[in-house]
Amino acid sequence: MNFLRKLSGLIVAATFLWTSSIYSEGNFFFSPEQIESHLSSYNDREKEDIAKDLQVVKSVCRVKEAAAKQRPFYLASAGGPGSRKSTILERFMQTHPAYQTGVYLDPDQRALKFMAHTYYAQSLNALKAASSSSYLDVQKAAYEKWRGASNYITLSLMEEALQKRADIVHGTTLTGAYVPEFLQKLRAEGYQITLVISYCDEDLRKEAIEYRNNEQRFYQSTPEDAVAKGKSFPEKLNIYFNSADTLYLYWSDDLLADETLAVVFDQGEMKVEPACGCALDNLMTQYEEDRQALKKEGKNLFSWEELVQNYLTRFKR
Repeated sequence: MNFLRKLSGLIVAATFLWTSSIYSEGNFFFSPEQIESHLSSYNDREKEDIAKDLQVVKSVCRVKEAAAKQRPFYLASAGGPGSRKSTILERFMQTHPAYQTGVYLDPDQRALKFMAHTYYAQSLNALKAASSSSYLDVQKAAYEKWRGASNYITLSLMEEALQKRADIVHGTTLTGAYVPEFLQKLRAEGYQITLVISYCDEDLRKEAIEYRNNEQRFYQSTPEDAVAKGKSFPEKLNIYFNSADTLYLYWSDDLLADETLAVVFDQGEMKVEPACGCALDNLMTQYEEDRQALKKEGKNLFSWEELVQNYLTRFKR
């Protein structure tokens, strides 16, 4: 038993040594402190299991196989919780095969779902499931317990892929405080930035979250997160328009129907299909409602017309 514990300890030490080696040049997108802060709530034994899950997720996401490129791409989703980001991003990848070569990372869809040593083995086992009359409560507790670990794993693998100059597909709300600096670093490093933006009204977001929790049985957002990130999303649109090379904006008005591509901004051009006019009108109306709601909180956002002009002006310089 002591031998196995020592062996496990060596594996963990090797994993964290590997993580640290990424930063040997001191030139990183996410600092060691940023990444390791997500482990602050775990004990040593839990950290051992997280290290094992990091290797599992790494194999699923094929980070080892990532090839360096002269002009790699960064493809990311953006939108509030419940805006159908994952579905839209994965459908986009399916219809745009050029992006299927990217290392696909996501703290929920590509980390949490493959964390066998922690999330599943410790928090969603038979005994835990029987401990409550509500399986949703069990899932909620499991998510809240291991969300830090899933973020740690995702950021660790993201940093490795970025250091390799690999193509990346990132499933994310893209609403965090880190976003402006991160996108600026990507541009400075020559990444081609493409954003797939998901927009819908609040009723559909609520319906989507309830469907995911109650029908799909995959809890991945606290109510507080849903509200906070839902508010942060329209605030970040100006960052997206000022950072991305290409933006695909999608509108959804039915949980069971496919989303509609409302507009594409590509290399300084705005492209609207005639058949998508209604979707674009809905998207602009929703943005204006969000903008006015945030204005009452003392936050002044650019109008839709200003966002578009800011994007177009970037490519005329």
